[in-house]
Amino acid sequence: MNTGKKYRTRQKEIILLCLKEYAATYVTIHELFEYLEKKGQKVGLTTIYRNLDKLEEQGRLTKVSIEGYQGTCYKYLPEDESHLFYLKCEACGSMVNIKCPELEHLYSHVVEEHHVRINPVKTMFYGTCESCIAEKLINIRGEKNT
Repeated sequence: MNTGKKYRTRQKEIILLCLKEYAATYVTIHELFEYLEKKGQKVGLTTIYRNLDKLEEQGRLTKVSIEGYQGTCYKYLPEDESHLFYLKCEACGSMVNIKCPELEHLYSHVVEEHHVRINPVKTMFYGTCESCIAEKLINIRGEKNT
């Protein structure tokens, strides 16, 4: 019985290591599965799901549904997530992590004035990333010069 327990712990640590490697973004089950296969780790989808559920219960990751992604997305949670928010670029589809202490004021305001609490790790903003804004400005300037 102990051998089985060590095996599951090893798999959980491998999955957690993968999540940490992709800490700047979200990852799907299938991306995790492919990553583990490339690393030579034979871990079944059921095992991945089970371990992700355990890691979520422990507060080590969050899962969310993101527009444009098929299936649930998972993200490793660093110790201090209170200043982070996430933006999905509507132009290129990239995920951007933004660290901003000003959000604490917003979260406090929403609690005090509207009596609801925002879960920052499951909150997704949609907009345009810095690269796409810069590209658009270059295109606009280029069109004006022509």
